[in-house]
Amino acid sequence: MNEATTPTDEVLTLEELAAYLKVSETTAYTLVRGGEIPGRKVGREWRFLKARVTHWLMQAGEEDMEKTGFVQRDELGGEFKQEGGQEYVALWLPITREEKAAQIEKATRDGVNVSELVADYLRNWVKA
Repeated sequence: MNEATTPTDEVLTLEELAAYLKVSETTAYTLVRGGEIPGRKVGREWRFLKARVTHWLMQAGEEDMEKTGFVQRDELGGEFKQEGGQEYVALWLPITREEKAAQIEKATRDGVNVSELVADYLRNWVKA
């Protein structure tokens, strides 16, 4: 890499891509031909930006987390997870621990779902 090249704009050949991913050239080529790895054909040869390949690897990890239901953060910093095709959003409620305990106790006593009570609590809080 020369002085004008930064690690973010380093260009890899197919052979270098395979070495970077620690896979055979055949496996790398299969991934490229399948459109899984971002690259560009220049003439008869493939070229890849190392930063984009790294980003692709990181996204694969996020997709795995979605499948297993790990909590993630969206672009605004909100927490969510995906499980069984459903997205669950975490809310930070303006509620004290005592109020939370009272809501859970009320749900248990009334035989209702805690989520319904939380939704009612939020509706009333927004109106206030």
